[in-house]
Amino acid sequence: MTGRSGRGAAALVPYVLILGLTLILAAAPQWVSLPVPKDAVPLTGALFSLDGGEAVPVTLPHRWPDSAGFGPARGTYRMSVDLPASESLLLLLVPAAQHTLSVRLDGLRLWGSDRQSWGEPALASAYVLAVPPTREGPGTFEIVLDRESGAVPGYLSQLYLTGADATAPWGWLWSFASNGTRTAVVGLQTLVVLGITIVWLARRHDPIFAWLFLIGIGSFALSIAGVLPAHVVSVNGQSVLVFALAAFGLMALGLALSIVETPRPPWLKASVLALPLALVAGVGAGVLPPFLAALASSAVAIGGHLAAAIVLFVNALRVREWDRALLAVPFFLTAWYGLRDVGILTGAIDGVLLLSSHIRPLTTIAVLTLLMRRLASSLDQIDGVNETLRQKLSAQEQELSALHLKDRMRMTQAAREDERGRLMRDLHDGLSGHLVSIIALSQAQTANPAAIERAARSALDDLRLVVNSLDLDDSDLILALAGLRERLEPQLRRLGVALDWSMEKLPQVTGVTPGNALSILRILQEAITNALKHGEPSRISVHGATRGDGAATIVIRNAVREPAATDIADDRGHGLRNMARRAETLGGEVGFERGDGCATLTLVLPAHLPES
Repeated sequence: MTGRSGRGAAALVPYVLILGLTLILAAAPQWVSLPVPKDAVPLTGALFSLDGGEAVPVTLPHRWPDSAGFGPARGTYRMSVDLPASESLLLLLVPAAQHTLSVRLDGLRLWGSDRQSWGEPALASAYVLAVPPTREGPGTFEIVLDRESGAVPGYLSQLYLTGADATAPWGWLWSFASNGTRTAVVGLQTLVVLGITIVWLARRHDPIFAWLFLIGIGSFALSIAGVLPAHVVSVNGQSVLVFALAAFGLMALGLALSIVETPRPPWLKASVLALPLALVAGVGAGVLPPFLAALASSAVAIGGHLAAAIVLFVNALRVREWDRALLAVPFFLTAWYGLRDVGILTGAIDGVLLLSSHIRPLTTIAVLTLLMRRLASSLDQIDGVNETLRQKLSAQEQELSALHLKDRMRMTQAAREDERGRLMRDLHDGLSGHLVSIIALSQAQTANPAAIERAARSALDDLRLVVNSLDLDDSDLILALAGLRERLEPQLRRLGVALDWSMEKLPQVTGVTPGNALSILRILQEAITNALKHGEPSRISVHGATRGDGAATIVIRNAVREPAATDIADDRGHGLRNMARRAETLGGEVGFERGDGCATLTLVLPAHLPES
């Protein structure tokens, strides 16, 4: 019981860490600020004028008064300073400036003070500006903040003048806080959007990647629109980018519901485009006040992100999927910082930095983590399925191997039975006939010992032919023919007939079974018997050769009487028709020619004999 409770507590550790990280990031804006070098000279006093009006003294940090109203506005700060003597380059540190910043020193614009690529002027950003070389002494800074649209008031923090070497320990942090780093963030977003697009095109049936694609494309479009001129993306002095915030809240909720596999309301996807367009149309038609429409869009965005965070975190606890809880972090922070930003804009909260849009990199990281986690999970599932399939395949292969072995044994047994039957038929057709002849000759009133001896020898030769064919292997045709030659030569020698035998050019014939070999030997034996019976040979030649198509041929030639007295094809069924029948069962053929005192019989065999 203790072990089970210990494992349960260990499983909650990732969620506790994620929750702690969320709380730290939520509280960070209240106590985190950019470090200021200890030797920096603060600049606090300035003369401020709004849209060319009367200049009034102000103390930095300074926020524009309510008289800035709505739409384009310009605030100008002028401050006189005594430039200190310094051996290194002087830097002007601007911890926070809202809207487009430009700085001039005695009419000369400082490098890096104009808006960077991919900048968002409505958000407060930090700047590190190089002061051009000049003699020490009095100088005048002119700092201009240009608001292109909307109602966000301008803000300028306290400024600091310091040497370049004084910022060395924390220079990287100032660089990170400046507008220039947004280009790298947008580049990272572009790569993520490209990857998500490729995956979505391959998996359009997966709603998770559909929502990720919408979020990625929406973020990219928002970044592109951020560099367009204000009049292009503004309606009645309000940037339409503010109205697009509602779409991101709805998309976050849609993504969360897809991840937890909960049905999405039918109106949700349609509202992603319909709601921002309705807000733009209402402001454009004068039905909705711009500021009220912006608040409505922000409320939908905050509510959508907050609902998505709650759905993901609760489901993560239930199904024990910590990556879902990790994705809930940027959604919650977007809602939290969005609520804080609205409080700053309405004056309910004292602050300057608008942070909700800065959560995009964190969201990108969480999305990448989710995708990698899903990829790893999918690969694990594939590996498990492959292992299961491999085991099942191995079992099936073993079963098939056993069945194949049994089938081969059955086929071998059936082949043996078939061969046994064929041999029995050959013995019955051949040997029994000889035995009947021997019995008939021995029972005759005038027994002829010579005839009985010939019949007995024929019976013995036939028996030897059958017995020798039993031990043949797949390609032992040459061996079978050699055995036939061995038996024929003494018999022909006693009859005064020479045997010219050559099998050097005979190709290899496979598929030789005892039955096949016996049929070939009987054809040759019968051909030589007919040559002796119907001809007057002093020599019989038996030659093997290869036909053009690779078939094997055995040619038997002998001299015959002229004119022919008997046609061997009509010799009581033991002639050419009998040999042709045997050759046909082997897939071959027999040809016979007679003329010019010579008879030629040709046996053609395929390179591989049939099994039956």
